[in-house]
Amino acid sequence: MIPDDQHPDYADGMISDPDDLAAMAAIDEFPLQPNPGPFPLPLPPTPLPGPLVPLPLNICGPVSGRYARVLVPPPGQIAPLPLLPGFPVPPTQPPTLFPPTFITVRVDVDRFFPQRRISVEARRLFPNQTSHLIAEVTSDACIGYFKRRIAARITYRDGPAALIPGDNLIFEAKRAGGRGYGTYTLTLRNGGTTVATHSLAFQSIYFDAVEFEVDRVADAAAPTTTHATQSHPNRPADLPNETISMATVYQRAGFEVTMSPNSSLVPITGAGSNSTWSDGEMHNAMVAFWSRFADKPLWAMWVLFARQHDQGFSLGGIMFDDIGPNHRQGTAIFTDSFIQTVPAGDPNPAAWRNRMVFWTAIHEMGHAFNLAHSWQKALGNPWIPLANEPEARSFMNYPFNVAGGQASFFSDFRFRFSDQELIFMRHAPRRFVQMGNSDWFVNHAFEDTTALDFPRNWRLEIRPNRAVNEYAFMEPVKLELKLTNASSGPKEVEADMLDDGKHIAVYVGREGGLTKRWSPFVTRCHEMHHDTIAPGASIYGAHMIGISTNGWLIDEPGFYTLQAAVDMNGEIVISNVLRIYVAPPASDAESKLAPDYFTEDVARVIAFEGAPELAKATDTLRDVVKRCPNNPAATHAAVAVSSPMLRNYKLLAAGPDATLTVKGTAAKVAEAAKMQIETLLKTPDAAADTMGHIDYFADLARLAEALEKSGDKKEAIKVLKTSIATMNKRGVIATVVKETETKLANMG
Repeated sequence: MIPDDQHPDYADGMISDPDDLAAMAAIDEFPLQPNPGPFPLPLPPTPLPGPLVPLPLNICGPVSGRYARVLVPPPGQIAPLPLLPGFPVPPTQPPTLFPPTFITVRVDVDRFFPQRRISVEARRLFPNQTSHLIAEVTSDACIGYFKRRIAARITYRDGPAALIPGDNLIFEAKRAGGRGYGTYTLTLRNGGTTVATHSLAFQSIYFDAVEFEVDRVADAAAPTTTHATQSHPNRPADLPNETISMATVYQRAGFEVTMSPNSSLVPITGAGSNSTWSDGEMHNAMVAFWSRFADKPLWAMWVLFARQHDQGFSLGGIMFDDIGPNHRQGTAIFTDSFIQTVPAGDPNPAAWRNRMVFWTAIHEMGHAFNLAHSWQKALGNPWIPLANEPEARSFMNYPFNVAGGQASFFSDFRFRFSDQELIFMRHAPRRFVQMGNSDWFVNHAFEDTTALDFPRNWRLEIRPNRAVNEYAFMEPVKLELKLTNASSGPKEVEADMLDDGKHIAVYVGREGGLTKRWSPFVTRCHEMHHDTIAPGASIYGAHMIGISTNGWLIDEPGFYTLQAAVDMNGEIVISNVLRIYVAPPASDAESKLAPDYFTEDVARVIAFEGAPELAKATDTLRDVVKRCPNNPAATHAAVAVSSPMLRNYKLLAAGPDATLTVKGTAAKVAEAAKMQIETLLKTPDAAADTMGHIDYFADLARLAEALEKSGDKKEAIKVLKTSIATMNKRGVIATVVKETETKLANMG
């Protein structure tokens, strides 16, 4: 790998002529101090190379990195010595009688891909308050030997301004003796008036620290964690020749990356013949993995290379938003998938595959840092207004999406994130970057649709598959999205546009309360393929909107309003506003179960239709089935408890020496079928009402398949016949009915 200071994308310090600083002084509003020379410059080599340079010159090294406020120590303690970048940091904020305000400063003006931003976060323990600001650099001057002054205008705030007052700031780094910087100061100002000054200590050239662990299931191809940038001829002509890694990419994005030494090969022999992974099994594996690291740092991510998902070759990767109480991240890359399909005639297939798998891994990991796809950033206002970047040469764009396709993308791709993405990763409030830590879109829902200029090509509808918009207490709210071609001609649309939550934004607001954005538990990386939709035709998708990555969005009685949006090639298509009512508890049993039921773990078990690793949540759902049989929540609970028993379910297990292995639990089809037939077929209309058409009929198809494989063809035929009759009664589109009729005919 090329050393940082020799890399073309690296911005080092600065050298300036004192005679050229007068103009900067006028911009900065600060009078320049006299040059304090002479300086203890290092002796140059002899004879001197090239023409002589007149002295004195103002020489300043790079200053980007993370700093912490230094408090005056209590009597009897020794103040920490000045530090140079790269040296260990002594405690910079000693305890006092009254808890102080902790301040962290992130300076971003040089090193890799500088964004000319300074962000400041402040935290006070009593009263418990946090505040965050971002300032855009307006001037950056080297005014002496290792004496640098940076002025910036505050452009963004989050939290009470009193913790970090002012409308602009000055960051100064100065020499304290010898070479290099020794003292650092943050000055907060209103106009030209100083309102606060804080001494700082250098902590790291990185903005935050993160740990990655990479494991591989035994039947998957070897993990792709590095890539030789010039191994494929289709690349930028001036792309540096180096071998980069996962760590390299995120280090240049501003993170101090530690690769866990615990990477391992996970045996799968115990799983039997069932070698593909369902969403539920993958989620269960993530939960099992993170349960071993309850006391690990918050910033951590697990990357698992597995062979293939149940969806087959078309799914290349999957990201789980937040696993465990500290919302740690998990990503899986499927090596037997479309990311191995090399375009016909490619000059170096092996290098193309390596690059594509490496891109996929970094892309999925980027989602775990809360980065959206490059073309989907206008689907709301997460923190500052963001524009879509459909042509961005970023890890977060799809190579096949840009004009000219993947060949055009990689010919100009420099293995980096876009500037918008880097600003977010480095400077947004940290709870935004740590997925699951906080809601992005609080109070930023779409409200008055009559004021919007609707696109004429598409119409989006959010609706329940039921006659009345009323839900029982504890009933998970599942809604259907319908996207219709409203134009006069055929339109192309991504086949998974509504199936996968990554393409849509849904907002849920309790009347009189906050509005929150729903987030799917899973983000998938699909093979790009389009369907042609005729005028008036529609595509559909169903989602459990009542539960999200941080728990329940709909968990109290009362009225709620919901609205959805989808980005159709730059046109934001807004749905109708749906108003629903959630009834109060209908029994003492519901009231007593509610505290255990409305938890994040129960939400996950329902969403994934089973998660055996979450045993307490699974037991709670068994109680719902037993004690609240007439509540629609019992239908969801029964399906979640029984679904893992329909297949040889894979479990990730840790041995006595903490090594990982994949084991399989034998299917219990008869037991599972008894529970599902009771809940799904006894009152099919009621079950379809609460499950929604798409998931209800998918569950019946899966149940019939499991029964047939177990040898009970008679019961499987009965399930499919009930499914067809219910479809016809409820007006399901003919193509879906025909598909099920074909399955029944093939079953004989």
